[in-house]
Amino acid sequence: MASPRIGDDRLALSNQFMSKTSRNLAANPRGSLLLVDPATHDEYRLTLVWERTERHGPVFERLRADVDALAELQGMRDVFRLRAADVFRVVELVQVEPHHDGNVAPAPAPADLAAVAELCTRLGRSTDLDVLVDTLLDGVGQLLGHRHVLLLLLDETGRALYTVGARGYTDEAIGAEVVHGDGMIGQAAQRCEPIRVGSLHQLGKYARSIASHYEPDPAGPVHAVRLPSLADAESRMVVPLVSLGALVGVLVVESPRTVAYVDDDERALVAVGATFAAALEHARLLDRDGADGDAAAPARPATPAAGRPTWPLRWFELDSSVFLGGDYLIKGVAGRILWRLAQQHVADGRTDFTNKELRLDPFLELPGFKDNLESRLVLLQRRLDERGAPMRIVKTGRGRFRFEVDGALELVDGLSGSAAAASP
Repeated sequence: MASPRIGDDRLALSNQFMSKTSRNLAANPRGSLLLVDPATHDEYRLTLVWERTERHGPVFERLRADVDALAELQGMRDVFRLRAADVFRVVELVQVEPHHDGNVAPAPAPADLAAVAELCTRLGRSTDLDVLVDTLLDGVGQLLGHRHVLLLLLDETGRALYTVGARGYTDEAIGAEVVHGDGMIGQAAQRCEPIRVGSLHQLGKYARSIASHYEPDPAGPVHAVRLPSLADAESRMVVPLVSLGALVGVLVVESPRTVAYVDDDERALVAVGATFAAALEHARLLDRDGADGDAAAPARPATPAAGRPTWPLRWFELDSSVFLGGDYLIKGVAGRILWRLAQQHVADGRTDFTNKELRLDPFLELPGFKDNLESRLVLLQRRLDERGAPMRIVKTGRGRFRFEVDGALELVDGLSGSAAAASP
């Protein structure tokens, strides 16, 4: 149940499962509420008088955002729907005798303005997209103290986000996708508003108690790469990255601490995110402008593969996914890029490429406007590195890169299992 404060002596309670309570309030508009501080475990008993019910307006929308976030966390979007916001006046507030020994964790330190300024300065100096991603992830950890960080960028369709970087997770992360509007991440992206939750364990208990009265929904789609998450996460904050009024991605931080993030932390990440988003768009323009004047790189002779391993690369046209043997690598636009590079490498031993020629290749099916090619190349480069694949993307200049292979590639059609054609 969400309960934002309204002014000095009023608060609103979300009404989604309180039909009987609403009838009781109509007959006797007084109630009692027990509040527990999730960080200190202090308890407060409030005596309330119901004043009104709102079904639209800023208070209702604020509550709906909280309820929707809870619903997305538990996969219960169709169950958790806000019906109304009941506004109460607080007539008495009494602190209850504590049930703990007083040994509580200290409150989190507020965000350091000097650290925020330093990180924004570093981001402003970065003109390379790959360096920019690392600068953000490392700075959020080293300067702002967030140990678990995910960075997702919006894809060229505007319907999904994909992970290009992570810190603090043991699971694979690069290439994990979130559909626009799904979960806390998708909701923050859809609304272009930060979302933070400070007591995931308690919210989960509440949601499960409600879910026990409903039939479970069928399992959702299983992504090729699952988005990593802390098993013991208590706090999560998602901040949209916006440049010139347009969403470019989201930044996610998690913590095992209860109520680890406060308003200052949110403001700090909003400022850093805006700087990153502007620098990202600038880096993309630099790469695109630098590539436009480049001619296609000449082919190199094939390197003899005697005594070196041969790696089967499997292609599935249905979703443009590429597997290394039986292990999934990448899909979508990045998958088509990898397959095209592999085709040309197998056909004539070619290793040097330009962004411009990829942008003009119809096989990649890039949109005519805002194709995000440079971001997809960074995604592919990082995914290959994360998997320890025998292939690498190495940037050799503005709008240029090299496709390096340790050994030889065997191109295989994923459905038929037969050798696939190598396109010159």
